[in-house]
Amino acid sequence: MSDLSQNSIIEITKELSLYSYEMEDKREQSLLDQAGKMLMAISVFTVALLAFISLKACGFQRNQVLIISAFTFLPLGVSFLFSIRAFWRHSY
Repeated sequence: MSDLSQNSIIEITKELSLYSYEMEDKREQSLLDQAGKMLMAISVFTVALLAFISLKACGFQRNQVLIISAFTFLPLGVSFLFSIRAFWRHSY
């Protein structure tokens, strides 16, 4: 078994700490990016909700409003769920 010198142990510790710092920095940047995407999804969802209210005010029939809202809200809801799922990370 080779004997490690104090300098080599310090160098290895330094490399590992730099690697850990880079990983945390990337994770933080990823969380900020994901928060921006979720903010965009929520704003689009709000616009779609307001459009749904305006459809009701325009006098569409109930089944027409349901079909239009299904095509609008289903993809947005799935997108929102996937963006929440992206927050769940495994420990490294």
